Amino acid sequence: MMRRTLSLLAIITIALGAVAWAAQKEQRRQVTFTEDVLVGGQLLKKGTYTVVYQPGVEGQATFMRGGKTVAQVPYKLVRLTQKATTDSITYRRTGPQPVLTRLTFAGQLEALEFESGHE
Repeated sequence: MMRRTLSLLAIITIALGAVAWAAQKEQRRQVTFTEDVLVGGQLLKKGTYTVVYQPGVEGQATFMRGGKTVAQVPYKLVRLTQKATTDSITYRRTGPQPVLTRLTFAGQLEALEFESGHE
């Protein structure tokens, strides 16, 4: 009986781990830039992009357009005090091109923060 209980407990633990892992799989979100922007020193032309990233993990965000990768940029996570209610794009203007500094997605507790790169 004890052996059966331990086996069942092990199966449940593995199943819960798989569910947690699946929840952390890559996210794909749409962003639209109304003008050309710099992100991590790379120029993105105005338009709509798919941003692919790993929630809960710092790493590389991939910006895709028309199914093709146009930029890969490192990001850091910034913890928010509460879940974001809307998507938002934050820029910094120090020259002719706005520099993307942060992407926040509705329903998330973390925002993606980007380095300035070469301006």
